[in-house]
Amino acid sequence: MSTQSGISPSTALLAAFKDYVNNKHSILLAHIENESIELTKIISGSPDLSQDFNQLRSELSESVAKYIIIKRETNAAANLYTFISYVPDYSPVKDKMLYASSKNTLIKSLGSEYFSDVIFINGLDEITYANYKATISGGDSAGSGLSNREVELQKIKDDEMKTLLQSSSVTAKRQLVTHQNDFSFKFKENTNFAIEELKLYSLNIDLKTEEIFLSNQQPLTTTRDLLTAISPDSPQFNILKYKGKVYFIYSCPSGSKVKERMIYASNKQGVINHFQKAHCVTFAKTFETGDAVELELSELEPPSQDEDSLSAGVNALKFNRPSRPGRRTK
Repeated sequence: MSTQSGISPSTALLAAFKDYVNNKHSILLAHIENESIELTKIISGSPDLSQDFNQLRSELSESVAKYIIIKRETNAAANLYTFISYVPDYSPVKDKMLYASSKNTLIKSLGSEYFSDVIFINGLDEITYANYKATISGGDSAGSGLSNREVELQKIKDDEMKTLLQSSSVTAKRQLVTHQNDFSFKFKENTNFAIEELKLYSLNIDLKTEEIFLSNQQPLTTTRDLLTAISPDSPQFNILKYKGKVYFIYSCPSGSKVKERMIYASNKQGVINHFQKAHCVTFAKTFETGDAVELELSELEPPSQDEDSLSAGVNALKFNRPSRPGRRTK
């Protein structure tokens, strides 16, 4: 499943971003228009970033998606920025798909080294200065020259390396399992559920108790409800029964912590095997996605009768194999 839309930033946006960086402006907004990512506006900045957030909110709505880039207040000597993918719940499904699948292209085109945080926000009420500061853990750690968030990321990377080294030995941590039928985590009693039609079951890992638990179960009206029912904050294992078939969806949002990504990815197959053995579940298909809006919902829909007929007609056509060069046919 491709997660790239083919939409890229315009030349004008690339030039505007360069000017934005050189002049140390506060906030840059961009949007998708005519299969290109264009500049919306640059907020030039005031002495207090919280005042710029007031202007930022006035530029946004509850139904129009935007990309937002904010210059970090800490470590002012370096060009460090926060990238926000703002995709409101009320924006059209097509826009949700486009913004999710074009985000990585934009970040790479601008220069991924600029961005210390990548955040997904789906509500206008979350666009506040206080929420922004809490999300990025603003403030320099004493004597390090790094923000608390950057120190946390570095610690996670260090822990990840230690865990990977340990996993190669016989004494590997139980949090990392091989893709075999056995699963190292325990399953809580609430995971013994009967799978109902058009109902989403979400499972998470409690790292402290080393248990898998049912974190949410939600009836859906249509498969489009998946785009908002799946958590945008952390990885999840999701199970859905639709039109008699059962599907497994592993989601890992772009803002997930590195340690969570590693643990969920390494235990995905173990969860699948558990439900296949303990619950006699046969998954028609498994999906892996980043943000939920990247899901290809069309893959959950069986082909229509017209499509089946067309496919049968195509398969019924037979073509003579061409003869090899130099060999004459009689």
